[in-house]
Amino acid sequence: MPGPLDLLREYAALGQRRRGEGLSPLEYQRWLDLGHQLDRAFPQRPRRRPGSTRLRVEFASREELRRSVMMEVRPIGLFVPTPFAPEVGARLELALHVLETGERVASRVEVVSANVGPGFSTAALGMGVRFRDPECPLRTLLEELCGGARRQRTARRG
Repeated sequence: MPGPLDLLREYAALGQRRRGEGLSPLEYQRWLDLGHQLDRAFPQRPRRRPGSTRLRVEFASREELRRSVMMEVRPIGLFVPTPFAPEVGARLELALHVLETGERVASRVEVVSANVGPGFSTAALGMGVRFRDPECPLRTLLEELCGGARRQRTARRG
């Protein structure tokens, strides 16, 4: 069983990666859990602001990504499947990778919902995020995907 110093080393290693190359959702959850364990093991340890986290997320295809878009008049955010309910208000840099095409896009986001997806669905675990910047590369990609889907549906009806 790992001791407190082993947990501290793992926490520090994940902390460095979350600001650099980024963490997968499972690694991010592990980093949060380790922080809670360390708070219990070292109650007097100084609390630091967590800083920014780069979260690496993969979608198998553009279609899978399109189905995750949260819309009003234009894309306002995205539902990101994660194995945990994140803290609402957390600010992240989302580093998204579409495996099918190799596309990579990163954008600053804020968690606005836990386990509530497009159309207010509560069928999947994850987080709803909104874009922190009015114009960002991820929003541009999603507008392209959603605009293309609307044009295809209109063309089929016509």
